[in-house]
Amino acid sequence: MDEIPKNMQHVSREELYTSLPARIHYLHSFLEFGPDDVNALVEGQKYIKAVIPAIVNIVYKKLLQYDITARVFSNRDSRDETNPERWVSEESTQIQHRKMFLRWYLTKLNSDPTKMEYWEYLDKVGLMHVGKGRRNPLHVDYMFLGACLAYIQDSFFEAILSHPRLDLSRKIALVKALGKVIWIQNDLMEKWQSVNGLEFREDEDDSEMIPQASEAEGYLNGKKILGAGSSSSSGGGGGSIADDASSVAGSVAASSVHSNSSGKTSLGRPLEDATHLSGPRCPFSGMSIADRDEQRATATRSPRLEKEPDVMRQFHKPGTPRVRLVDGKTVMKENLDATPFEK
Repeated sequence: MDEIPKNMQHVSREELYTSLPARIHYLHSFLEFGPDDVNALVEGQKYIKAVIPAIVNIVYKKLLQYDITARVFSNRDSRDETNPERWVSEESTQIQHRKMFLRWYLTKLNSDPTKMEYWEYLDKVGLMHVGKGRRNPLHVDYMFLGACLAYIQDSFFEAILSHPRLDLSRKIALVKALGKVIWIQNDLMEKWQSVNGLEFREDEDDSEMIPQASEAEGYLNGKKILGAGSSSSSGGGGGSIADDASSVAGSVAASSVHSNSSGKTSLGRPLEDATHLSGPRCPFSGMSIADRDEQRATATRSPRLEKEPDVMRQFHKPGTPRVRLVDGKTVMKENLDATPFEK
């Protein structure tokens, strides 16, 4: 058996399935996730955070469009196709609660990825959706998790690419960095649902997950990760379960639609415009999609083409050879129709 070439890196398959740091290191290396991506995420934080409330709303609208995903909020298991006694709605306390945590999760997704704690929590998110790692077991098939992540990614990318004041180079950098993070999250969700590498995990003891399951949602190893007072929030510091309860109550009372007391976005537009509640709109500018497309068409349409005289077109038949320059001489003039300017 020949040794691997000098310029080829060795990756242990067993470590990929038994060591989270090894798996993250490999994904970072393969996806070329590095300092440029971190800088793009840090510099783009204010733009991402501005559209999180809008994205949370459209995600839950989407999830509640289908019975197979809406049932999970009642049955807590996508494998159970029994219809609930009462279907949840966007106004339900439970959905308002879930919206709050999705906002916190997306904020965490856009925090400092240089700490291992960041990736440990993304791994725990995958664990929590296979009936482990949380007080009330929840199981969601990977298909629905992947589709939801794709929808979130699509929404983020549309908002970033349609931003009226970000230059193209920053848009590209932010889309690339955020895409890599979301795909690593996707991998860490698939990891817990796949049979790949199962031979390395046969001896795993579920008792190791009991401490995680006893933690309140939004905590990792006893430390608050999501929400006010978490390590990813601007305030820093710790928090308690009581804080979580009061945060949930406040969120339900105020509704997750309202992200600030002014009722306006960071650009000064009505919040309902930026949250897609009055038709599809650009999350940054608040402009309706139809108006935006019309504005783009008007801005890019050449006035010269609009005013171009049609007189030459009526003297040219489609397929007629054009004049060509050969060896410095004009040829094929004889194939042209008579000039309309000659009397």
